[in-house]
Amino acid sequence: MNKLLLIAVCSAVTLLPRIIPYFASSFLMRLPRFVRKCMMLLPVASLGALIFPLALTDFGPQWYAGLVGVIAAFLTSLLKGPMILAIVIALVSTTLMLLI
Repeated sequence: MNKLLLIAVCSAVTLLPRIIPYFASSFLMRLPRFVRKCMMLLPVASLGALIFPLALTDFGPQWYAGLVGVIAAFLTSLLKGPMILAIVIALVSTTLMLLI
């Protein structure tokens, strides 16, 4: 029974952040423009906070390889490139740095 409760709680914790924006969309439209923009960027910011430290620590002594990949993806996105291009450029640049 304990495992069932754990599975139910984990499911709710995973499901709630995905459902709340759907029901809160009418509420978000009444917020000021700055707050609305911040709320839309929040998932991207949290994803960056999760990925960036891992990019620096995952490659051990070649920590700079992850940093080069992050910078390459950032520059591609800054120049308004498509997301798939940013991903491919980050993968290629990281791989090249690991091969050097």
